[in-house]
Amino acid sequence: MDNENLRGSQPDERENEKKRRQQLKEKKKQERADRAFIRWFAFLRFVAKLLKVFLPYERHNEVEHLDENRPYVFLCNHYSMIDVMYPAIAVKKPLHFMAKKDLWDNAFFRWFCNKCRCIPVSRDGASGDVKAVMQAMKYLKNGENILIYPEGTRNKGQADMLPFKGGFAAIAIKTRTAIVPIVQSGKPRLFRKSHVFYGKPIEFTEYYGKRLTEEDIAECENKLREIMLDMRADYFKKVEEEKRKKAEKRGK
Repeated sequence: MDNENLRGSQPDERENEKKRRQQLKEKKKQERADRAFIRWFAFLRFVAKLLKVFLPYERHNEVEHLDENRPYVFLCNHYSMIDVMYPAIAVKKPLHFMAKKDLWDNAFFRWFCNKCRCIPVSRDGASGDVKAVMQAMKYLKNGENILIYPEGTRNKGQADMLPFKGGFAAIAIKTRTAIVPIVQSGKPRLFRKSHVFYGKPIEFTEYYGKRLTEEDIAECENKLREIMLDMRADYFKKVEEEKRKKAEKRGK
């Protein structure tokens, strides 16, 4: 009887050992992929520095003292594909872009998005894409950063900022993550200096642990939009004030 039990347990032990080896193999594979992802973002930051020669910008920084050990939701207004460089250099730790699903239809953008571990999202925004929301929350809970373009598409007109698509506030609140607004003064242009503003982290702690209503989410998202609009407007007010002072000096 004892011999029969011993023989019966041996296949189980071999199967368990096989599973342990497979798990270890998968773990090492994931670790290699994670290291490659970090190296890829280091390369992107290097490219961003080169691009600054042709697309110069002045950085108005409020992110120097961000805690690198915690995740953030970065929000940025959107003018062109070059916009990815501004959040990429905001912090040393890599971040995941939420990108429209249409980009995966193009071979080059599909390659780029996969290298960046982007999160595909519908044009309606994160609020209508459950899979994208769950993936974004998974990254944040794992201590990783994400980037959202709340306008949902590029601003090709004269509007200061396009209407926001919903979803980002709920993602941040449910994961108890701070939001960092990034605002561009305008579309990047060759050899013409633009300005990029990195705001202080914003948290809606009063909503943590509460059942969120659509009104709550809309209120938070409207507040973020107003903050980002004010960041941009404050810059242009300063520019106009400087012009006025220079005109007064010339008039004297």
